[in-house]
Amino acid sequence: MAVEFTVLGDVEARIDGSPVDLGHVRRQCVLVGLLVDANRVVPLDRLADRVWGERAPRGARQALYSYLSRLRTALSHEQVRIARRPGGYVLSLEGAMVDLHRFRGLIAEARRADGDAGRATALREQALALWRGEAFASLDTPWLNDLRDTLHQERLAAELDRNDLLLRQGRQGRLLAELRERAAQHPLNERLAAQLMLALYRDGRAADALACYDRVRRDLAEELGTDPAPELRRLHRRILNADPALAGPPAAEARAGAASGAGAESGAAVRSPAVGEAPRQPAATAGPVPRQLPPPPRQLIGREAELAALTDALPAAGTGMAITVICGVGGIGKTSLALRWGHDSLSRFPDGQLHADLRGFDPALGPVEPEAVVRAFLVALGVDGKAVPADPVAQVGLYRSLMADKRMLVLLDNARDADQVRPLLPGSPRSMVLITSRDRLGGLLAAEDARPLPLGTLRPDEARRLFTSRLSASRVAAEPDAVRDIVASCARLPLALAVAGARALASPALPLAQLAAELRETETRLDALDTGDLATCLRAAFDSSHRALDPTAARLFLLLGLAPGQDTGLRAAAALAALTTRQARVSLRTLEGAHLVQQHAPGRFRMHDLVRLYAADRGVHDLRAAEREDALGRLIGYFTHTSAAGHALLDPHGVPAPLDDPEGFEPHRPVDQAEAMAWFDAEHGSLLPVQRLALETGRHREAWRLAWCTDMYFWRRGHIHDSVASCRMGLAAVRRLPGPDATLDRAVAHRRLGLAVLRADPDPLAPLPHLRRALALFEETGDALNQAHTHQALAAVQENAGDDEGALRHAARSLELYRPLGDVMWTANALNTLGWFQARLGRYAAALANCRASLAVCQELGYREGEASAWDSLGYLATRTGRHAEAVGHYRRALGLRRALGDRYEEADALVRLGEAYQALGRHALARLCWRRALDRLRVQHRAERARRVEELLGAAGSTPGPGGRRLAGQAARG
Repeated sequence: MAVEFTVLGDVEARIDGSPVDLGHVRRQCVLVGLLVDANRVVPLDRLADRVWGERAPRGARQALYSYLSRLRTALSHEQVRIARRPGGYVLSLEGAMVDLHRFRGLIAEARRADGDAGRATALREQALALWRGEAFASLDTPWLNDLRDTLHQERLAAELDRNDLLLRQGRQGRLLAELRERAAQHPLNERLAAQLMLALYRDGRAADALACYDRVRRDLAEELGTDPAPELRRLHRRILNADPALAGPPAAEARAGAASGAGAESGAAVRSPAVGEAPRQPAATAGPVPRQLPPPPRQLIGREAELAALTDALPAAGTGMAITVICGVGGIGKTSLALRWGHDSLSRFPDGQLHADLRGFDPALGPVEPEAVVRAFLVALGVDGKAVPADPVAQVGLYRSLMADKRMLVLLDNARDADQVRPLLPGSPRSMVLITSRDRLGGLLAAEDARPLPLGTLRPDEARRLFTSRLSASRVAAEPDAVRDIVASCARLPLALAVAGARALASPALPLAQLAAELRETETRLDALDTGDLATCLRAAFDSSHRALDPTAARLFLLLGLAPGQDTGLRAAAALAALTTRQARVSLRTLEGAHLVQQHAPGRFRMHDLVRLYAADRGVHDLRAAEREDALGRLIGYFTHTSAAGHALLDPHGVPAPLDDPEGFEPHRPVDQAEAMAWFDAEHGSLLPVQRLALETGRHREAWRLAWCTDMYFWRRGHIHDSVASCRMGLAAVRRLPGPDATLDRAVAHRRLGLAVLRADPDPLAPLPHLRRALALFEETGDALNQAHTHQALAAVQENAGDDEGALRHAARSLELYRPLGDVMWTANALNTLGWFQARLGRYAAALANCRASLAVCQELGYREGEASAWDSLGYLATRTGRHAEAVGHYRRALGLRRALGDRYEEADALVRLGEAYQALGRHALARLCWRRALDRLRVQHRAERARRVEELLGAAGSTPGPGGRRLAGQAARG
């Protein structure tokens, strides 16, 4: 078709195959608001509600006219027309142009065709194929969120209907993987659980089907306090009784049902049985069937999902050879998982199993050559050793010829890289290759269509079971705290837990508390997990992975172990190792492939706790002290320079002295406030650790600079306790700074710490010692500007202490100090603060004049934080004088500015006050909505007292509460 709209995923439009630029998200919301009701008039007020919800700006109608005009231009085509009609607007087009309407049309047609199972199935498949992800993926409004939930329920219902049809046709094999995924997403959906149970039972996995029922039963009891529905209980009993009627239609009937629908597999009337069906007898061979799997582990705790994934990866007829790579860090349990599944699946491979330990990371013997493995496999397959061809290419050809018609499991353990594995792939579409490796073997994933199965650590309960599995119940019960500490020190790594358990088992008189104490000490933890046996030694496992790295990646690995924080960004890693960003990306990719780091978010890398401990230990011994010191200095420099660049955007009125030029690293320089906040958000977990490192290593100027340049970020995001910690370190650092500026720096550090304590400490007078000390130092040096800033802070302290008259005196004094300095912005700020306290004391005329004067100046300067504070004060004034509708307008403007600034702390308070205004107007539902949203933010910010007061408001929704606690006016007090 010439025009096509898609909303079941990202919102997109194409005309004659070319994408249309739909503009920003608001314009896309307008388009979706019309598309959903295509060919029907959408009233303008309803369209505004769909775009903004309750937050529609004053100029919403004018904005809509602009958006509609631009959409008309962008969608200029004879088949599409946006026209104004009495009461609203209509988007005229053919319904088939919109994937949403095609989806609903196909589902309706499928319901009408339910008498024809094949056609009904095909129609639903066609409808579901229209989905490309989450509906309206990039858009977020209350109306769209509700519609998105509705559509996802429609999608799930269509999937469940389709599943029922496929199960009736005996085509459950193709459903298993999807059913597992959906059941994990909807654990309480009993219809979905019944479908999964039936599919598992027909796949010969009755135990898994019964386990599925037990999980659903437990989840229903815990979440809803109910039992499964009668239908699910009946299915459970039928599975227990092996009811023959559950077997489904015969194979021929299933094939006929599959072939009748559009897209059914062609040529499926005659085929060999696939793996997973009833096994056939092995073909006659000249020698015994190879059974080379080593013994299975004595027990395998956890890994149920991974075992199921391996079963789901079994090859089906006509789909080609199945290759799965179990990958993960050394000691994670890859071989145990592979052997356990292999032994549990022997009946699926009637022609035997081949196994080879490729020794990819063996520190003593080195990797096995593929030619040696191929030769051994040929002998196992019955080829006389003397008849094995000498040419390696001929050997591989013979190996694949012998494997061509067999159903076998080939387990390749401890592979080093893809090149070592490729000659060992049999090429048989009916065999399965299972590979374990510390590397992801990306070459196999790309070229051979292998499936990765990455292994992570065990769940906490699984880790505890593994450690205690061989210990007596009485010993475990006697020292529960020690057991918890041991499991935590082993960081849920299976090898570490097994070694710790073996030590406890071998020394029955050893108190578990003593073992826990050894493991708690980072200096001795790896030694405590050393068995003396290379095969089970944790340090040896990490050593072999480290030795396999190229020199650049190996050095970066050791430096990452020394870096503070829980993870490291790409640019920070580059600074740490004095690499370019491109070089760091290559080395990090190498480390990720070796499972020594994990990219848990785009561009952010972290290590398993024990891997980090190993890297730090090796770094101290393998890297020179000067090299380590330089690397950490570059890291601190990167954070200092980038924080300064971000702070300059967030607070251009409070920029400290310039920094020296960066040496050996390239700082990140955000281009706008949004990018600056994004960088701070990403590095939030590293800001305090890096500042602490700077303080501990004597880089006091950098530690003080980091306190200065992270303060605005912590302030806006509501990280009040981080702010206190950072300011305390800043004060400690500045006390050690030499030079003539030290007095001023100490005074600023005291004021900043006082402000941080003002937010975090429930004692309203706790900030006073720091603020009084700051004021004394500023008076001593004659610094009028900073005296004024400090009086602003003291006003906030007096307000929190309930002394509005005292607060007013400090506010007036700050204005007296600002005015002679000629700084228009600070004067405007002080006018608003003065107006606020005048309003609290009932001096409304003076308050209104001062707040309006402040607003006018802030708007003229483009000073959004000051403007938000002024609107907030005007909202408070309107509330106090009974003009609640006006107050709503003022508070909504303040709230919009807070959100634009990313100021989540003040946003929470603005929501509380907006809720108060709605409550006074009798709009109780909107009041409760504001308070609930405020409560969510207050809890995240750990503002317990404020959260408790909001909970009281929600509990007594009929009363009109008094005004909440006051935010500091603008940023004067933080200057």
